[in-house]
Amino acid sequence: MNPVVFCGPSLSAKDVAPYSGFEFRPPVRQGDLYAATRGSPRAIGVIDGYFDGQPAVLHKEILWALTRGIAVFGASSMGALRAAELHSFGMRGVGRIFEAYRDGELTDDDEVALIHGPPEAGYIRLSEPMVNIRATLETAVAQGIVDMPTAARLAASSKARFYQHRTWPDVLADVGDPRTAEKLAVWLRTGKVDRKREDGLELLKEMDAFVRGGATPAPPDFHFEWTESWHNAPWRREAAWIGGEVTAEEDAILDELRLRGEYRQVRRDALLRLLVRGDTDAAADRDAIRRAMGEFRSRRGLMRQTDVIDWVRENGTDLAGLERKIGDDAAVETLARDRDAELHQGMLDRLRELDLYTGYRKNALARQRPSPSSSAPMPRALLAAWYFETQLGRPVPRDIADYAISIGLPGVDKFYDLLAHEYTFTAGRNASDDSGLTDENGLT
Repeated sequence: MNPVVFCGPSLSAKDVAPYSGFEFRPPVRQGDLYAATRGSPRAIGVIDGYFDGQPAVLHKEILWALTRGIAVFGASSMGALRAAELHSFGMRGVGRIFEAYRDGELTDDDEVALIHGPPEAGYIRLSEPMVNIRATLETAVAQGIVDMPTAARLAASSKARFYQHRTWPDVLADVGDPRTAEKLAVWLRTGKVDRKREDGLELLKEMDAFVRGGATPAPPDFHFEWTESWHNAPWRREAAWIGGEVTAEEDAILDELRLRGEYRQVRRDALLRLLVRGDTDAAADRDAIRRAMGEFRSRRGLMRQTDVIDWVRENGTDLAGLERKIGDDAAVETLARDRDAELHQGMLDRLRELDLYTGYRKNALARQRPSPSSSAPMPRALLAAWYFETQLGRPVPRDIADYAISIGLPGVDKFYDLLAHEYTFTAGRNASDDSGLTDENGLT
C-alpha cells in the first residue's frame, strides 16, 4: 500500500502534486489513523487533524501503528502536536513547529489551530494560525519593518483572541501607528511566513526519502496495553470491514478455495494470524523476524533479493506485504513457543479431529520397544543430514538449536538424543521389517 498522508489546509493541491506515489487523505480524526494501518503502508504522515467538534486522533492509534512496524511522521499542525508527545516512543517529528513543542517553547494547542472551509473549497483558510503570525512578525523585525516591542505587542494581542478570530486585518488594526500599519500591510503581500506549509513540505520530503531508501523502522521498545476501551472502539470494527476488502481477482481465488473444499482450513489459519495481531504477548522481536524470514527464503530457495522481488510479484503482493506476513509468522511462532506446554492437549485433540490420533499412537508405541544398539554413535552432523534431507526432504536448518526449541524441546542435546533413537529405530526396522510402524501419519 502507498504511504498515507493526512493533510488539509496546511498544503495545497499544487504542493502535494509531485508526490503521486502518496495517498493523501483529509485531516485525520479519531479512528482514521487506525483504519490506515489496516492497509499496512510503510509510512503514515500526519499534518492536519480535527480536534474542535470532532474527536481527535488518539495517541493510542499512533502507538498501534508503530507496533505494526509502520513509520509514523508528524509535522505542522496536529502532526506536530502528536509527534512532540510521542517522539520518545518512535514517532518521527519534522520541522520547527514540532521542535518548538518538543522543547517546551510552545505548549498550547491553539498555536496551530485555524478555521477553514470544506474540502470542496480547497480548505480555504478563514483565520491565521498563531505559529504563522509569530514567524511572520519575527521576520518583519529582522527586515526592519517593525521594531521588537511592536512585534511583541502584536503577538500578545493575537494570542489573546480566540483562534477563529485571528486574521491579518485584526493584526494590522492593533498596530496603532498608521504609517507603521501601512508599511506592514504592504510588506505582508509578499513577506508573510507560512510556517505550517514549510513544515508540511519538509515532512513530505523526509517521508519520500524514507520510502525510497527502503529503511525499516526499529521494533518498538514499549508495551502496547490492550485496554477495554480500545477493544470496544466502534471505529475499530468499521476499519476491519474496510481493511477486509479484496479485489475481484482475489475474490475469484477465494471461490477456488470454496470449490476445492479448502476454504475452512485456510480461514482457520488466517484467523490465527488475526488473533495473534491483537495479542501483545506475541510481539515478535527482531531476532524472531529474522529467523522467520530466513526460514521463508530457505524453504523456497530465494537466495538473492531479486528472487524475493520476483516471488512477491508472482504472488500478487509487494515487499511490505511480505514483511507483514513474516511479522505475523514470527508473532505466531513467538506465542506458540511461549505457550508450548499449554497447547499440548489441544494438539492431541486436533489429531483426534483429523482422525490421525490412532496412527500416531501406534507409531509411538512401536518406538518404545527395545531396539538394537548401533556399534557407534553417529556424528551429529551426519545425523542431522540423515534426518532433514532423507527423512524430511528439506535442507538442514542453519540454527539447529533454535529449531529444537521451535518444536518444543528444551535444547539441542535433547533433539540429538531424539534423532539418535529414531535412527537406531529406523535401522532396526529396516533390518527386521517387523516394527509395525504405519504410514498413517500426515498433517495438511
